Amino acid sequence: MSYGTDANSRALDDVSFEVGRGEIVALLGPNGAGKTTLMRILSGFLAPTSGDAALAGFSIHDQSLAVRRQVGYLPEGVPLYPDMRVDEYLVHRARLRGLAGAQRARQIDRALVECGLGERRRQIIGTLSRGFRQRVGLADAILARPPILILDEPTVGLDPNQIREVRALIRALAREATVLLSTHILSEVEALDARVIILHRGRVAAGAGTGVGARAGGGGARLGEPARVVVELRAAERARALGLLRALPVVAAVDELADGRLAVSAAPGGGVGAPGDLGEEIFRAMATAGLTLRELRREASSLEEIFSRITTGRADAPADDRDA
Repeated sequence: MSYGTDANSRALDDVSFEVGRGEIVALLGPNGAGKTTLMRILSGFLAPTSGDAALAGFSIHDQSLAVRRQVGYLPEGVPLYPDMRVDEYLVHRARLRGLAGAQRARQIDRALVECGLGERRRQIIGTLSRGFRQRVGLADAILARPPILILDEPTVGLDPNQIREVRALIRALAREATVLLSTHILSEVEALDARVIILHRGRVAAGAGTGVGARAGGGGARLGEPARVVVELRAAERARALGLLRALPVVAAVDELADGRLAVSAAPGGGVGAPGDLGEEIFRAMATAGLTLRELRREASSLEEIFSRITTGRADAPADDRDA
């Protein structure tokens, strides 16, 4: 996807990934990475200059109307009619989606309840807070119970209690729909246990087509960082262990930490969970040599650390929580 004729104007470049039914997938990336552009293309809001995508089996090029029927889209900065009441707006949107009669009333009531708008249904949209306007946009996105939900910053403007409620709603929606979302709140991605795709400079940097792990939750994210195991031995055995560890084929590097422990990084293809598990290889080597292991544990990086490492190349760089 390009916004001009030169190479620097390319917003997306060779982006390719698959999302399965019922998955929650989070798009992450620094400002200008291409997340919003990608979501606009997938929702049918923006036509790509090249390439294609299929949603629920329909091509965005040849079957764009069919694609839009499959998608509920919450755009960044929800466009609403400020002079309409909440329920009037949802009736209008439901009509555009082909909902009528009892089904329309039922789906509107359901969306109002799920998005916490029951007591606001007769309120004029222009008088709502930013957080409640965001909820109206979310209610609109789920009205027709589409099989695919594309949510651009779904919790922006919400307070902590509202964020928890929306998280619970997203998890519930994922039982019957595929959810693709972007967010600048990395802890939120971990709380949802979402599969993560990181975009950087218009390309997939981790999580899809990169051959690396991509789930944010479950005790520490793993997105392309080398597996690392921390080892503690008796002080008198440390020098001998250091030589043995550096000689192992599954080991890329061994760092001596300030507290005397050793941090062992896996060689490509030799990490934790891969054939020749790093932890098992270390345990086997130490046992064979008659050395005493006092500690052997995998060191997990936070999603923020991994995000920074991938998008800046610096392990100590703070993640840029402002998204585009």
